[in-house]
Amino acid sequence: MSLSAALLLLLLAFYAQTETDSLNPELQKLFEKHSSPGALVVWVKDGQVVVNTGFGYADIEQKRRVDPARTLVRVGSVSKPFTGIGVLNGVEAGELDLHTDVNLWFDEPVVDHRFAGPVTLEHLLTHTAGFDDRYIGKSARTFEEALPLRDAVHTLLPPRFIESGQIATYSNFGVALAGYVLERVSGKPFDDVMNERVFSPLGMADTSFEPDREALQHFMTGYHEAGGQLNPLEYDYILDAPAGQLVTTGNDMARFMLQLLDPDGLQNAGVLSAEMTSKMMEVRFTHHPELGGGYGYLWNISEYGGHHTVGHGGGYIGVAARLLFFPEHNAALFVAANTMDFGFIGDVTDFFTRNYLPEPDAAINRPRRPVFNDGHKLSAFTGTWRDTRYSRNSFTKFAVLVGIMGNEMKTGAVGDSLLTMPTHTGEMRRLRRVGPVLFQSLDDDYMLAFREHQGKITHIFTSGTSALERLHPLETRMFHMVLISVLFTLFIAITLFYPGIRVYRRIRGVRTSTRRKNLFEWGIAALYTSGLILYVPVMAQVPAHEFMIGFGYGIPAGVFVLTLFPWAALLLTAAYVLHLFRRKPPADREMVRAVLIIFASAVFFLVLNYWNLAGWRF
Repeated sequence: MSLSAALLLLLLAFYAQTETDSLNPELQKLFEKHSSPGALVVWVKDGQVVVNTGFGYADIEQKRRVDPARTLVRVGSVSKPFTGIGVLNGVEAGELDLHTDVNLWFDEPVVDHRFAGPVTLEHLLTHTAGFDDRYIGKSARTFEEALPLRDAVHTLLPPRFIESGQIATYSNFGVALAGYVLERVSGKPFDDVMNERVFSPLGMADTSFEPDREALQHFMTGYHEAGGQLNPLEYDYILDAPAGQLVTTGNDMARFMLQLLDPDGLQNAGVLSAEMTSKMMEVRFTHHPELGGGYGYLWNISEYGGHHTVGHGGGYIGVAARLLFFPEHNAALFVAANTMDFGFIGDVTDFFTRNYLPEPDAAINRPRRPVFNDGHKLSAFTGTWRDTRYSRNSFTKFAVLVGIMGNEMKTGAVGDSLLTMPTHTGEMRRLRRVGPVLFQSLDDDYMLAFREHQGKITHIFTSGTSALERLHPLETRMFHMVLISVLFTLFIAITLFYPGIRVYRRIRGVRTSTRRKNLFEWGIAALYTSGLILYVPVMAQVPAHEFMIGFGYGIPAGVFVLTLFPWAALLLTAAYVLHLFRRKPPADREMVRAVLIIFASAVFFLVLNYWNLAGWRF
């Protein structure tokens, strides 16, 4: 090496260290604003690791500090792009094909055949396979309890709710299936394949999907905040491992970021060709070319602060993480914290984009397009829509009812020409139709698209990766909340009325007898009301962090009993109907009351069944 080259390297190293020293106090201030005990920040730019620093404690009790060289951090869904790289490595090795039906890789079909057309790796890597969501039982507290990837996929893979390739719906188990395909064709466990083909060639010696006990001694303990206290969480095992089980260090992530920013980096390491690397980080699926954002091969393509980004976020109990590349600026950021609080993640991202990237070009609004009219009435595009990512087939569907997931949105019309929709701040945005399924905002630079299928508008697309499905008016959350409130009020009134009137008459010294008809009515009402009320103490026994992952360790035993109450009430209602037919017809007033209670019981059962609260749907 020449003297001038050596001096240049020394100057670059000195500059990088000086910049790191100046950045760390600023990042420390951001860290102290939030409650996470520990965090890790890596910032690389122009081929240099500018920041690779730990803050706070990896474990409070052990007084173990976050060390970028040794501390293992869980990254949640930041695991997915690495799984994508492993699968694409198999494609380039000739073992896999992006457009082959994945069922052909197995002796027996893994994916159901309820829709025409296959599910391919292309679909799995772009979240377009059409799988329903699943949360119950997809985590295990110990290694011994954890299912192998093969068993997890065969046991837990949810059914499809739409044909593949139509809409993007984020799917953890879709990614798990992609990882299982790689495991199957390689004949080796998924973690071993990833270590041999991805992590080892990239020099990521401490990165793994299945860390051993020795490695876990350096794990950054996750914490859950409850009641003003930080409660430590034991390391657990995510059964859809390729989607979220990765652990890594700051040093390993810095190496990866530098190599991926180099167009030939993965090729030089023997992992992926430069051509495949480029394809992986380009939009491979978007709902409409005019919409912002899209999916690469398990990468989110979007914008942040006016800058083009390629990245992924990750969240799980005890972890929040983000990996973000700014290809146009040859820069990348990795941030992780050991609570599921994205406040610090957002603050750090804002800090670097505002202070260490060029000012983005001023946004130029798209020119107004002429109005499109093909005879479709505007009412075809109005209605209530629900985010497609929620669990349709299991007990956790109730999360939509309580507003945790499956958010709903309404579109309306002003006259015959303007569509309206709410913005994220709640204000109304006005749009006009400029294409067969495309609308342009009059108030900002926003585009909205729809899906038309067999002559009907079935979905609304708010971005290249976000889809909402049309709801019938009787399916909306608001309608069901009102209906449940009315029926619950009716049945709790009946539950209290009969014992109350009996006590009142006894106090007054009035002789009373209980007719069988009254017992039927009281029993029906008591089953419905107690079945709902008892959810409160049953759910109160579930730790908050387990509730946050959708009963990842399994359903509480009490829920198995409570979901039978609606069926018991329905059977009692049927018995009541038979009783009425066998007896002398009651007086008109009593018959009206009986019909009302029978009708209310049938409706209440249908409502609870719609939300998977009747029977064992786990």
